[in-house]
Amino acid sequence: MTKYFTSDTHFAHPFVAALRGYAKPGFTSDNTIKQQANEAHMQVKDCVNWYQHDMDVTDHINEMVGENDELYILGDLCSGGAWSLQQAIMHVKSLRCPRNNRHLILGNHDDVLYGKSKGFKELTEAFGEIGRIGMTDITDGETTMTVFLCHFQWREDFDLPTADDMASNWAKPELRRYAIPQVGENMRLLHGHTHANTPHEFKNRNEINVGLDAWNMRPVSEVELVRMFQQN
Repeated sequence: MTKYFTSDTHFAHPFVAALRGYAKPGFTSDNTIKQQANEAHMQVKDCVNWYQHDMDVTDHINEMVGENDELYILGDLCSGGAWSLQQAIMHVKSLRCPRNNRHLILGNHDDVLYGKSKGFKELTEAFGEIGRIGMTDITDGETTMTVFLCHFQWREDFDLPTADDMASNWAKPELRRYAIPQVGENMRLLHGHTHANTPHEFKNRNEINVGLDAWNMRPVSEVELVRMFQQN
């Protein structure tokens, strides 16, 4: 049994799928996709191969995470809303790892984070564990270490200067309260949220971004994470 981690699957979220290169021919895969759709008198989802994006995310997870493994998704399962959640649940239920081996940490696109009950029942049918934050042990077979789990980076990172290669809302002030403060130098954190294309977008090496954008659209194993923490 191996633990795998990922974040920001964004099932049924056409805008994010476009940013990841899934815009249809005639449209560009960047943050102007909404304007392009408006000028073409179309909806964004009609300009993007969002379903192919979702199938690719699902396939990449199933290629790595087996029936006896555990999967942790650290937030932003979908875009939010009933239709998007319905699509996300369908894909999650098609994963090889069973429900009790699936763990969800809530992100800013997951309405349950804000205390809303709508959609919670559906999530419990797809995940064995759901929470705003979490903690687990990871190991490479020789070394075992404890990590905190949160959709968001360390709370202190919200004060850093704006970076161009991250999501525009990565340091949104109202999200800061949901982040974990780093109260000790030896605390380790796995997170997502920023959509950075590197696992180390911050100088603090005791946090690793497990988001799909930082790992070539694939989950990362606990073995890789332990070795990364050891290198730092």
